[in-house]
Amino acid sequence: MPELLPSSTSIENLIGLAATKIAESIHADHIVSLEREKSDIYDEESLFFEVKVNVFKRSGTNTYTKNEYKSKIKKPESGSIVPIKELLMDAIAHKLIQKGERVVCVQNESMGSGYKGMLFIFDVDKLFFDISTHKLAEHIQPDVIEAVMDIAIELSQEGREGKKVGTAFVIGKRDILKYTKQLIINPFIGLDESLRKLTDPNLRETVKEFALLDGVFIIDENGTILSAGAYIDVDTEGLELPSGLGTRHRNCAAITTKTDAIAVCVSESGGKVRVFKNGKIVMAL
Repeated sequence: MPELLPSSTSIENLIGLAATKIAESIHADHIVSLEREKSDIYDEESLFFEVKVNVFKRSGTNTYTKNEYKSKIKKPESGSIVPIKELLMDAIAHKLIQKGERVVCVQNESMGSGYKGMLFIFDVDKLFFDISTHKLAEHIQPDVIEAVMDIAIELSQEGREGKKVGTAFVIGKRDILKYTKQLIINPFIGLDESLRKLTDPNLRETVKEFALLDGVFIIDENGTILSAGAYIDVDTEGLELPSGLGTRHRNCAAITTKTDAIAVCVSESGGKVRVFKNGKIVMAL
């Protein structure tokens, strides 16, 4: 049985034992434990702290092999699992977790989530695995990437009001705005940032409705929608892309060469979703 968490409190012991028992019951492939490094110097003003990640891979009944490494995460909001997803993506990038595997993840209160401990079960599907291996969440919150991909896939499959939809989402730091112009009045202008979060389920239908507009959505790395109906104004010379892709795809590819942004394009003609990073197609769904 792996030693998951330090034995300083009975709560941590119980969570560790529960994680191991659950992992055996559901035939999980891994147990991942997370704890803040004791040597880490942390203050309330710091945005990041160092985490020790232990990945236990099941090699037999009640038998595990252990891999350990250190990473840094942003201090989580109370109750948020976003930093945990970032660490799981990191473990996939380290090739410690594979597509299709089941993970039991456990953390203690040192992680700053607001709980004495947390335990959850996660299945690594193809989308999450591809997002991880291509490091799409390197500069962007993983829940933002997942929300954009979910909406893009729904639009590609269902369209809107019986019509096929072609649109795109550019996600990155706010400096991407200097490469854009508004084709129409920005429908999100003047709204409080709390009302413009793409990760808000209540905003999902609004976003799908505005996908009928010409232009693209511009979204910052934290999921705030900055604009819709925007035109990307960049030089597209020198791009090596497959023939047949239109202006929207080429512009989206180009802006990812100028910035750390990624772009998710929905093709109106074929219904395919393509993801661009560093001027190249890294995913096609």
